[in-house]
Amino acid sequence: METITLAIPQKTIHYPIFIGRDLIGKIGELIDMNQRSSVGVITDKTISELWLPRLRSGVGCEMKVTIVPSGENAKTVESVLQILDALQTARFDRSSLLITMGGGAIGDAAGFAASVYMRGLSYVYVPTTLLSQADASIGGKTGIDFGGVKNSVGAIHQPIAVVTDVETLATLPDRELISGFAEVIKHGIIADAEYLAFVTSKKPREFSCDELITVIKGSCEIKRSVVEKDEREKGARRLLNFGHTIGHAIEALSLETDTPLLHGEAIAIGMVEEARISERVGLLQKGGAALVAEMLEKVELPTAMPKFPRERIMEKIESDKKSAGGKVGWTLLKRIGEAVAGVEVENLVKKPSIHICQTFSS
Repeated sequence: METITLAIPQKTIHYPIFIGRDLIGKIGELIDMNQRSSVGVITDKTISELWLPRLRSGVGCEMKVTIVPSGENAKTVESVLQILDALQTARFDRSSLLITMGGGAIGDAAGFAASVYMRGLSYVYVPTTLLSQADASIGGKTGIDFGGVKNSVGAIHQPIAVVTDVETLATLPDRELISGFAEVIKHGIIADAEYLAFVTSKKPREFSCDELITVIKGSCEIKRSVVEKDEREKGARRLLNFGHTIGHAIEALSLETDTPLLHGEAIAIGMVEEARISERVGLLQKGGAALVAEMLEKVELPTAMPKFPRERIMEKIESDKKSAGGKVGWTLLKRIGEAVAGVEVENLVKKPSIHICQTFSS
């Protein structure tokens, strides 16, 4: 088992990130439940059928279980109200503990509910997808979608621990596993070229359990180093937004269609397009965007921009929480392994020499 500690000195916050095998069944050995007045679990139907019996065995005490919708359907006001109602009905108090078990969407919704219930309920994150294990569970970001805008309502609420059991990845559909590699690859692209070479050295299913532990640990260490410097996303943490400005826009638009993109798929496409912008503004050497696309295609992630109207894409980009005063601060690449945040790109759509993709060009 690997253990990483995330510490935020300004808030005297620190918590462990456990990464290993059969940790769900040993969670009671990792987290002290004895002083808790009650324990609750937020999960979805599929995860509950696969992993709830093992979690019950590991916790070793009675748990209040709440089943919420899966995927992006969990990130709604209705889901948060369902969780809050369950907590209040069960008379959870400030000494209670919430366990959120599932992917990034369930973690976002349950973490947000924990942040507002009694002004902050302690919770443990048990991520069950690669995307949540390598990215979403680290750093305390919680939130839901609102008004058609991704993550527009939320809070930063750190868990007291993250328990990552890599055995859950064996039950993950291939498409979900591949989607998770988008965030893994992003961490390498913005911060560590050597790590990037390792995580793109084979197909996702070809990595052994021990190698996946190494993959997840590497991503967690990169994200931890950023979050410890900037928990509130005022500076360094914005580097983690590479691919997300365009990615969130096309993900939101895809949810309106019959063929929605998974989060990682949208971010992969967003990274290619934002690498192209990096080239066109002179930050990234020519050919860099093609290299980004090549690395993503190695793990079978999509890189082609969906043909959404440019006006709709720009509408989503401009309403994104990362924009301020009508201006978008882009996270762009300087080279593979190094990014820069807060770049303003003028006339992105109108200027012929700077366009996001063929869909945007006139």
